[in-house]
Amino acid sequence: MARMDHPRVTLEPGGIAALLLGPAVVLVPAPPAMADGLTAVVRPVPAGLGPVERIAVVEREVAVAEDGQLTSSAGLLRLGEASSYAAQGEACTPQRLAEALRRHRGDLWSALAEFGYVGGRGGGVQAAALAAAFAVAPGGPEPAAPDRVFASVEEFAARCCAWRDAPPSTGG
Repeated sequence: MARMDHPRVTLEPGGIAALLLGPAVVLVPAPPAMADGLTAVVRPVPAGLGPVERIAVVEREVAVAEDGQLTSSAGLLRLGEASSYAAQGEACTPQRLAEALRRHRGDLWSALAEFGYVGGRGGGVQAAALAAAFAVAPGGPEPAAPDRVFASVEEFAARCCAWRDAPPSTGG
């Protein structure tokens, strides 16, 4: 039987690339503005190893870190039910995530690749390609407006890790 790689997650409408951070949490590094009524579409990779899931997003928050040296942002989305697919990254502490963000100058795609959330452990090449493909470019989609702005990368990392362990929710 084929081994499951990372599930591919997109948010509809909009086709926004995301990562399954926990059973009922999706993270969007450097999120663009997002419509209301989002659905997380979770696809097994390779295709055919299981059903495609469509799970309603019931809560979301856009968090931004601006500490004077770097800026990073994350769309944190809670799902109405847990995905049957496992998040592929290792649990990381806020301290380790903050250190990775500093090494990657705020690039959350690359920081999470260090922990195996993007293309397996050390998935930096895939992370760089994803970051470039979904970066908010001049004339492209507007970045998401922040709900929370943190003055330190450590506080931002703690917020991301707190969401990772959140249970499914039925409302905001």
